[in-house]
Amino acid sequence: MRHSRVAVFMLLLPTLIAAGQKSPHGGHPPLSSPRFELPPGTEEVTIPFRLVNQHIELPIMVNEQGPFHLTLDTGMPSQEIGLHDSGKVDALHLAYLDGANLKVSGAGGSGEAKSARVATGLSCRMGGLEILDAGAIILPPIPGFAAYSDGVIGALLFRHFTVTVDNDRSVVILRRPGSYRPPEGAAIIPFTGEHPAPFVEAKVRVGEGESVPVNLVVDLGATHAVSLNEKEGGGIAAPRSAIATRIGRGLSGPLMGRVGRIRALELGGLTLTDVVSTFPDKEYRSPRGMDSRDGNLGNGALNRFNVTFDYAAGRMVLQPARRFTEPFEWDMSGMQAEPARDGSIRVNTVLVGSPAAEAGIQENDVVSRIGGVKVDTGSYFELREKLRKDGDAIAVELQRDGKTIEVSLKLRRLI
Repeated sequence: MRHSRVAVFMLLLPTLIAAGQKSPHGGHPPLSSPRFELPPGTEEVTIPFRLVNQHIELPIMVNEQGPFHLTLDTGMPSQEIGLHDSGKVDALHLAYLDGANLKVSGAGGSGEAKSARVATGLSCRMGGLEILDAGAIILPPIPGFAAYSDGVIGALLFRHFTVTVDNDRSVVILRRPGSYRPPEGAAIIPFTGEHPAPFVEAKVRVGEGESVPVNLVVDLGATHAVSLNEKEGGGIAAPRSAIATRIGRGLSGPLMGRVGRIRALELGGLTLTDVVSTFPDKEYRSPRGMDSRDGNLGNGALNRFNVTFDYAAGRMVLQPARRFTEPFEWDMSGMQAEPARDGSIRVNTVLVGSPAAEAGIQENDVVSRIGGVKVDTGSYFELREKLRKDGDAIAVELQRDGKTIEVSLKLRRLI
């Protein structure tokens, strides 16, 4: 079977120390016609998830193999699942469409769009949900991201179900459209605008001034709390104390900008305070021409709620979760790192004047231990949380030019 369709969609994946930014753009005509089967007599299924690097990772069996761990992402426009090219994918022995010309591209750097293979006729299973005749787009692996995620899933679920992310119980609930009723007292926020991912109205207060209304794209796959596009005379500007640094990673390379705190982020009358926010440099605000409006609402804020995405009714429903009042924190070491292709955790940025700089850590050092615990791609994302505790002294072991270097970092808030 031959397909002559050509499609390009955004795939921006977050860095693993700095807050990430990610908002796919565009979409393509469906390459598959999936069918969904719930257990007899039920209208919903509940699927446990694990939270890694602020990403919701759902287990899914593909052709009875796996599980594959896929990132749940409102910004994934395709109604196929995305799978990172790997040995696990090779073991599926998929039948790829002959002549399907699909391209993927993303923000960060200036890399060209990359070709992706397409397969159809897959059977997938998530909890009690069966997805028949599903499609898959085989994506190039992203440095770091593919260390813990096998791919991404988005429109395949959001376009066919009402999706509740219960962060208190670490489960995702999929309901047939029309069967969901918002809990009494929940905040109901309408979706606005046309986009593969929804937009919502919010308010931000950056400094001492008044709150400013903003229109934000909802991006469950982004690790930051909120990313704001600066506007002259528009009331949105990075605080003077914001740090210029690498704020994310896209398919084509790193994204640059500043990180700082805003006084408040208001969503449907619910207010988060002292929120760590990113402010992308101008060239990264509308990557590949994407309509990003005033910015991007990520899971760093959304995971403070139990949140329901009701595409059929055009709304997002929020209830404060247990983490609602937890303080927002950012890395306190000044050392940004991510998994390299060889599996090591390698430093890519050292902030001037930070504890890491004062300890003599250098770019390209390999991080081998944090707090005495061995670092690898499996442990890194949990261990790095130790670098976000103000006042702690943390031992870090590094490898440089074949030598072992041990330093002690006195952590402090950098923003």
